[in-house]
Amino acid sequence: MRPATMAVQDLLAGWGPDTNIREFELYTFTLEGGEVLRYSGGQCGLQAPAPDTNSPLLVFPLGPGFKHNSIKEQIGVQVGELEIEVHAGPDDMLALGAAITWQRALWAGLFDGAWCALWRAYVQPPLNVVGTITRFYGPVGDVELGRTRPLIKVKSALDLLDVQFPKRLFQSACGYDFGAPGCDYDRVLGKNALGTSTGLGAVNITCLAGSSAGQILTSFTPATADDYDNGTIIATSGANNGYKRTLRQLISGVIYLFQPWIFPVVAGVDTFQLLPGCAHTQAACARRQNSLRFGGYPYIPPPEAAV
Repeated sequence: MRPATMAVQDLLAGWGPDTNIREFELYTFTLEGGEVLRYSGGQCGLQAPAPDTNSPLLVFPLGPGFKHNSIKEQIGVQVGELEIEVHAGPDDMLALGAAITWQRALWAGLFDGAWCALWRAYVQPPLNVVGTITRFYGPVGDVELGRTRPLIKVKSALDLLDVQFPKRLFQSACGYDFGAPGCDYDRVLGKNALGTSTGLGAVNITCLAGSSAGQILTSFTPATADDYDNGTIIATSGANNGYKRTLRQLISGVIYLFQPWIFPVVAGVDTFQLLPGCAHTQAACARRQNSLRFGGYPYIPPPEAAV
C-alpha cells in the first residue's frame, strides 16, 4: 500500500461528526498495451494526486457508474478479491474520443492482464481535494459479461505468490519470451544474441485506406509469411501513439490484431512499428540464426512414452 500524505493522516486522526468531507472513489486501469484509464466513481469528474504525494494532479473523468463489493481488511497472506460492477450503457465509450464501447472492450479482452487501483479521495466542498489513500490494488482476473452490468474481478497482488510452476519447464517449445533475457534476440535492430544481423527486425509502416481499430492494412510483405505472427505492433503517431498490441497474423497485406485499438485509426496518416514474433520452435529459432539460445527440449519424449 502507498502511504498517505500528512494532510490525509491529520484529517483521519481528527475525523468527527462535524467533519465536512466528501469521499470519492477513483478507479485506475492500466492495460497491457500501455493505456492508463482513469475514472471518477463520484457524481462528477475530479483532479486528484496519487496517495503518497500532493502533485501532480491526475484527471479522473466521470465514469459510467461503478459499484463494488465490500473490501475486507485483514493481516496475513489470504488473497482478497474486489468485484466491480460496471453500469455502462450500449453507447458508453471506454474513454473520451475512444472508438470502442465498454461492452466491446470487455468482450475483446482489452482488460486481460490489466492492473486495477482503487483509491479513495477526501474532498472538501466544493472540490478541494485533501488527498487520497489506496483501498485496493491488484491484477484483473475474470471478466463476466452482461447486457447491463459487466463484472470485473480484481485479485489482490498477493495472488502472484500462488504461482506453483518452476521457472523452466521440460517442453518441446522454447520457454523464453522472444527478445527477453535468455533469448536475447534484438527485435528492433534484427540481430541475434551474438550481435549478427539477420535482416529480421523492426519495420515502420503507414496504414493504408481501409484500416480500422481492429485491423491495419499495409503494403509491407515479410520475407517469410509468419515472421511477424505473434509479434508486436506499436503506434508511433495518431491518437494511439505509444500504445502497443500483439500482432496475431500478417497475411495478404492485412495485419490482424488480438485486441483492437481504443482510439480511432486514421488511414494514410497514422504510422506504426512492427516487431517480429516467433513460433518458439527449433525451426523458427534457426531461421532467426539464434539456435544457441533455443530454450526448448524438442527430443524429450512425451509423458505417454515415458518408461
